Amino acid sequence: MTAAPRGLKQAMIDAARAALLARRYHRGRLHVAVIGAAEMRRQHARWMDDDTPTDVLTFDLRDEPERGLVDGELLVCSTVARERARGYGGDWRAELLLYVVHGCMHLCGLDDHDPVEAARMHRLEDRVLKQLGWGEVYAAERRAERSRVGLTRRAEGRKKSTPPSNRKNRKKK
Repeated sequence: MTAAPRGLKQAMIDAARAALLARRYHRGRLHVAVIGAAEMRRQHARWMDDDTPTDVLTFDLRDEPERGLVDGELLVCSTVARERARGYGGDWRAELLLYVVHGCMHLCGLDDHDPVEAARMHRLEDRVLKQLGWGEVYAAERRAERSRVGLTRRAEGRKKSTPPSNRKNRKKK
């Protein structure tokens, strides 16, 4: 159900605006940079001491948290978006927009380290993206992941249920 509204740049603006408004953030500024894996790896190592590329890095630039005011920067990785989308058969642009929305949720104070808040955060992300015509990106990715895991488990189950070879009937060397 991916319909690319206007260009990607405008879609990112729309996604950020919708995410921030959903959390009642009406004022401020936001800068979004789309970068590749090599640059994301460098930034992730610099800021998080992790030398792997990640989907999004969020920087809250406010001196003091103030409800309704955003001042932040997002670094979103197009390479990671393409790889993840390819993995579940999705649109990389929708995946990239998910990163923009996710970063905005962090700027609004949501934290995905707590499982309950993470679930709430992901539902809100999907609601925003669905309203913009991109569909439920996070949920689609998780459904595909569960499907792959289910197929793997079923295949493993078949392997385990296959009777072992009958050793009595083997020829001795």
